[in-house]
Amino acid sequence: MAATGGGKKPGAAARRGSTAVLYLRALLDTAAVGSVATYARLGLRAGPVVQAFYVQRSFAPAWTRPDSGWNAPARAALHLLSQARQFGLSPDSYASAALLALPDSLRVGVSAEAHGRQLANFELRLTDALLRYAAHLRSGQLEAATLRAVPLQGAAAQQATEALEQALAAAAFAPAFLRVQPTGRAYQQMQQAWSRTLQARPDSLELPRGNEADFRRVAVNLERLRWEAAADTAEYALVNIPAFRLQIIRGGKVVQTHRVVVGKPETPTPTLSSRLIVFVTAPDWRVPYSIAVNEMLPQLQDDPSFLYDNHYRLYDYRNRLVNPWHVRWSKYNATNFPYTIKQTSGRHNALGNIVFYFPNQHTVYLHDTPARSLFLRPRRALSHGCVRVEKPLALATYLLAREKQQAALPAVKRSIAQRDKCRFDLARGLPIQIRYYTCEATDKGRLQFYADVYCQDEPILAALFGR
Repeated sequence: MAATGGGKKPGAAARRGSTAVLYLRALLDTAAVGSVATYARLGLRAGPVVQAFYVQRSFAPAWTRPDSGWNAPARAALHLLSQARQFGLSPDSYASAALLALPDSLRVGVSAEAHGRQLANFELRLTDALLRYAAHLRSGQLEAATLRAVPLQGAAAQQATEALEQALAAAAFAPAFLRVQPTGRAYQQMQQAWSRTLQARPDSLELPRGNEADFRRVAVNLERLRWEAAADTAEYALVNIPAFRLQIIRGGKVVQTHRVVVGKPETPTPTLSSRLIVFVTAPDWRVPYSIAVNEMLPQLQDDPSFLYDNHYRLYDYRNRLVNPWHVRWSKYNATNFPYTIKQTSGRHNALGNIVFYFPNQHTVYLHDTPARSLFLRPRRALSHGCVRVEKPLALATYLLAREKQQAALPAVKRSIAQRDKCRFDLARGLPIQIRYYTCEATDKGRLQFYADVYCQDEPILAALFGR
């Protein structure tokens, strides 16, 4: 007589599934030797996050089947890991080759228990690799300030776990997983251009020796772009220091381009994000103290007429005009210089005809320059840190137009012609980003490399790849 109340006995597949749960639970049990030793024995670099992932799943496997090894999402995930170079990452960082070896290892004659444990271990290692991969794709491998490896914890661990769970639940694993990447224009263009470069070669996993340097430069700049994380605004100004160029970007398209002069290596232009809020026409220039004492004071000690010959004026602490011929210059140095030096407005002025201001702690700004010939040089790291802009009137015209202040343009030109200082406030303002990219993609989808003018690639290269 059939038993009642017990239901059907579980089938073979269900029994194998429950056994897989037991193996995973047993492998992740930290009671005996502690969590550090447990995760080290399993080869897990993000052990606590892997543990939390399986606790949430009640230790059900995500990637393996007891009878045949990897399932379909696992195969898609392994392909993504093997293509890590397309994203500026190294497949070796995620044990891609070892994970791909699972089908072969399953053919080796072992006991059912050994087989199950081996399968569970591969399961855990794939999850570990994918969690780290997701975190690296999203926000990079290094901390921007210290260049130390970023530990997978806190918000980063939560985001990586969510990305993995969403990809597992999606109809197609790879596209869903890759949505973890930054969505900004510069990142997307560079990553896609680099991916096309690799796919154009017969073997994208093994780069020819001459292209290993390209891979590393791309990796450095994709890392920088991941640090920024946020998506682009709809319209912004972008200064790329190594490219010596300013672009206005609107709706993902470049609508205006200017050559620029940036800071010398000893006085570098800083990277920052701010907002252009005002510009001034026919500006005078208050000479920064460092320039006054380090560059002008020695010339004044030699010949006080230097000031008037170059349209400068000298002021005391009460802002009273001082005759430089009445000053005993030999008694002053960089520690006791009591004067302010200003340059009158006009074509001779170091700021040129227009200066554009944006809040920042470095006291840098965009400005015109009387030294127009500098824009013809291929390498233009020549300033004290501020950014000199080719075609400043075109930039001012653009800013006024987007503020619907086109009627102010005649006043701009009149101010410049008459050397009459005038201020133009921008109610909306324009976001500005000053960045340092030694590689970027053109609008035509080709990679462009630039000289590392401030040698800022080197420490990132060393942190990512060793010296």
